[in-house]
Amino acid sequence: LVGDTLGTCCCCHPPMSLLLIANKQCMQVSLYDGPLAGLLQYSAPQLPADLNEGFEGKYTRKSDTAASPVDPIIQAATAAGIDWSQINICTYRNNLNKLMMTPLDAKDWAIDCCYHNSTLYLDINKSGNEPEYANQDKFVYYGYKFEALCTGQEYVDATSEFAVVVQYRLGRHQLVMAAEVDAVTEQGEGPAGGRPYVEMKTYRIPAHAKAVEAVYREKHPRWWLQSFLAGVATMVLGGRDHKGQLLKVQEVPVRSLPGLSASAGQPWDPNVQLAFGDAVLTWMTNVAKQHAGQQLLVTYRHAHQEICCEIVEGELPARLSQLLSL
Repeated sequence: LVGDTLGTCCCCHPPMSLLLIANKQCMQVSLYDGPLAGLLQYSAPQLPADLNEGFEGKYTRKSDTAASPVDPIIQAATAAGIDWSQINICTYRNNLNKLMMTPLDAKDWAIDCCYHNSTLYLDINKSGNEPEYANQDKFVYYGYKFEALCTGQEYVDATSEFAVVVQYRLGRHQLVMAAEVDAVTEQGEGPAGGRPYVEMKTYRIPAHAKAVEAVYREKHPRWWLQSFLAGVATMVLGGRDHKGQLLKVQEVPVRSLPGLSASAGQPWDPNVQLAFGDAVLTWMTNVAKQHAGQQLLVTYRHAHQEICCEIVEGELPARLSQLLSL
């Protein structure tokens, strides 16, 4: 598939915002369509700052094993008046991140899906997640702490989150997708009908040339994809040292990331990611149509360079029937 999509142009229309979902992980779902929908405002933090502060006593962790069913997206899009007969794919951004990064940063992944009526619905499957590494919990906290510093929060609650639900066209597919958003700014660009959202990321400030190259080659494509899919125009990057001290904050236009990487001698083509995603979603849809109403497990194994699909037992078909019959 990668070879087939090289040089292919994939048309992707800008997303249109439908609604916001609050607390999607714990399934205490609230739908918002007000001026800022409870989303916090971004402001530049004071520097330097200690990202370790509060780790022991002011931190509510998010469960790594909690389910992330597609149900809240269906509820939100239905409340927004979506015509499901016109939608080809319904998913979280997480699934698109996994499959679209395959050409550039191939890792094993898994996605649960079911074709219902005329739409392919995707659940998040965490069985293909990356293995844990040393100090993972601390590094995850650094990201949440950075978001808290940028939004004036003293307590870090990783379970409090908002996801924007957007509709857009990717190649041959009309998608409804939910993506977590970190904050909003007073001015700037955003998805049609939405707000000027910002995406926040922390990274360790590179200590040598090879580490600098890795930022441009590995992080920039991932950052660009996550932001682009949700219509986020601005990234706020927090640079830290090896001790977790926040030393640098930059506001970077998302559209500039490919050019910055190319200028640093680490070019990558965003269209490769989009075209690959379009091709894989087409293949998944064609396979799922042949097994409509059944749950499928789609997996990628890097060692074999192969995407496979199998019928599995699961509750996704029953949930879809219940949700979409209301």
